[in-house]
Amino acid sequence: MPDSRWHRKFWTEQGDQFVTLAEYDAVLNTVSTSRSRGFTKWRRPAASEVLVLVMASHSLQERVALLEHTWSDVDMQRLYLVDDWLSTAPQERQWRPQTPSSNSAGSFGMESNYWDAQSRQLEFMQKHPNVKSLGFPVPNWVVLADDDTFIHVDALLDFIAGHDPEVPALFGYILSDAHVLGYDYPCGGAGMLLSFAAYDVLAPRLLADCPLLAFNDLTLGFCAHSQSVPVVHHPGMHCAPDVNRAMRTGENLLDIQKGIAVHRLIGFQSFIELVGTLDMLKGQVRALLQRRCLLAARSGDDSEPLDSRRFFWSVEAFEDAVSACRGHAPRVPTENPTTSNLHLDFFFFGGGLPVAGYHKDRSVPLLAEPTLRAARWPEWMEQLRHLKDCTLESESFEMFDGESPQCKSLGEAKRSHKSLSERKETVSWKASWRSTVPRLSRLQVEATGYEALAANAEVDALKVKESFEALEANRRPEEKESEDTRRHSSTKSWLEELKSFGKKLKALKWRSPGRRWIFVDFSPSSTFLNVFESLRILRGLSNLYHDVSTRSVYLEDVRGPVDLGAERPPPLALAYEYFDLNVEQAAGLWLNGVALQRILRCRPLQHPIKLDPEAHANDWEKEEDRLALMWHNAIAVDIFRALRFCGVVLLHTPSMVPHALSYLPYSTYRRSHPPSVATSMSIGNIASREQMWALSQLAPTQEPHFETLLLW
Repeated sequence: MPDSRWHRKFWTEQGDQFVTLAEYDAVLNTVSTSRSRGFTKWRRPAASEVLVLVMASHSLQERVALLEHTWSDVDMQRLYLVDDWLSTAPQERQWRPQTPSSNSAGSFGMESNYWDAQSRQLEFMQKHPNVKSLGFPVPNWVVLADDDTFIHVDALLDFIAGHDPEVPALFGYILSDAHVLGYDYPCGGAGMLLSFAAYDVLAPRLLADCPLLAFNDLTLGFCAHSQSVPVVHHPGMHCAPDVNRAMRTGENLLDIQKGIAVHRLIGFQSFIELVGTLDMLKGQVRALLQRRCLLAARSGDDSEPLDSRRFFWSVEAFEDAVSACRGHAPRVPTENPTTSNLHLDFFFFGGGLPVAGYHKDRSVPLLAEPTLRAARWPEWMEQLRHLKDCTLESESFEMFDGESPQCKSLGEAKRSHKSLSERKETVSWKASWRSTVPRLSRLQVEATGYEALAANAEVDALKVKESFEALEANRRPEEKESEDTRRHSSTKSWLEELKSFGKKLKALKWRSPGRRWIFVDFSPSSTFLNVFESLRILRGLSNLYHDVSTRSVYLEDVRGPVDLGAERPPPLALAYEYFDLNVEQAAGLWLNGVALQRILRCRPLQHPIKLDPEAHANDWEKEEDRLALMWHNAIAVDIFRALRFCGVVLLHTPSMVPHALSYLPYSTYRRSHPPSVATSMSIGNIASREQMWALSQLAPTQEPHFETLLLW
């Protein structure tokens, strides 16, 4: 492990601030390459190596019954820190202080033993100042949790498999600049994960050097900062039950497929089914292995590829599936420098607007709502100026309404960093603006029927027809195209517009389509993109594959099988997927070049659009708002169906957040929650230009580099 001198100096310089998981891993990876360590990464630990200390109470012991139900077949050490003995858990799994609270029978609330419970967890740790004194088999990790915190054991074990318990660290959902200005601390309800090294540093100082500061999590955060234990934000530890960032009905359990913990489990509508559903999702890998890791957009018997339209997988879990398909063998090394390069395309539907009803209740005087703002390059593009080594393909860049952000010049790159030729990895990018509205094709509208669409919006069918004709005719007066082009583009659906864009790219030389990524922005005025977090995720996916052939093997038959274990990059799409119903376009859509090539060859779609009565409920007050929401939902369904039908493997991406309200707690328009912004790929339904600018400033402006660590 890193020596204490290095560890204390480095994390002291961080002050009272959080670090993201990516930043923390970058630090440790740098140190591990400069020092020899005995830690074997990715040794999957046993559940018995984890001890969970649960803050519980006699008055709410039914919660403990739920927890025991979820852990009934898990060999995980747990101890309930109680005010009085519970009947819902074995007594050997309970700890009670010698002087129990006199108010143990009170109901939950400020008049009950709530404050006593806050100190009880700290008191236990102070009385057992190192993990060897706990009376259990010595754990490598300690989780501090509430009695309404669900812990996903498999995801927890996967996570700690890649981290060294001998390195002091506190992982959790970090509340930054929230209740205590300028001071970051973990949300206790989300769970606080301590390596045993961190436990041994903090426990002896609790309620002494680190006094109780009203709450247990606030106290632990203060103590961690004072002892130079890094406080690391893990987005998979949910402070609130935000397991539906689409803000639709029902929990979207794909959000926690690889999530570690969720607070306030009693808020779940179907908690009892939670564990079974997660087990079912995990079982998809077994089904995939039984079908030789082949996916195809068609149904078949057990001897044929698995139907990709029924493969619900998250971007965080995708590497596990690929690793399993390869028999957990290491990736094939390559010396080809082009495999390190990435190219980004940004495709904007300039006429796309957010649904006004989502923003009316958040309108602020003197701030322009998204529907009233001028069409312009979004503020997040300023991040592109900070790409260290990048090129702008200006010959295919379509200008609109002013100058776009540029890369640093090559001269600047040489002065501040290694030149493009000296570095192994570069990023190139270009952007295209279409002054059109994303919409359905006429074929699909007619296949669906105006009456069916009208029923969802509770309007007359004639109104739906008039609304669709208005969408077809929509174009902005500043659109710089010929009249013939305008007339032609006015009949295009969102998919046809995307294909038209793809044909332009096809006219260029396709370079490593698996390393080319296209971001489709359906509403530029209200969608924020975190460029650097996106680059981190996209690199990780691209680096799984090393075949850089110009022509993909997946183009002859767009519904042909995809081999996830092969070295050839598959057709991939990243988006926020809501159940098996739709893609939430408010957060945008990422496609790799292989996916776009498949879409180009996919035949026109003529399927009817089916809107779910509950998920796509439409009861807004104004008729125009209901029509706008109806078209929004119909496109969301169409995107989902088009990707599945055209043989694109869709990965659910929780960090592509459709609604800012569900994701930015303790935020204002100008001061958003920094950890949530830093760990997002995109956020939809941003209410104002000022908020968009604030998000752009909070996103990291450079990728972490820690060359100075080598000095230690």
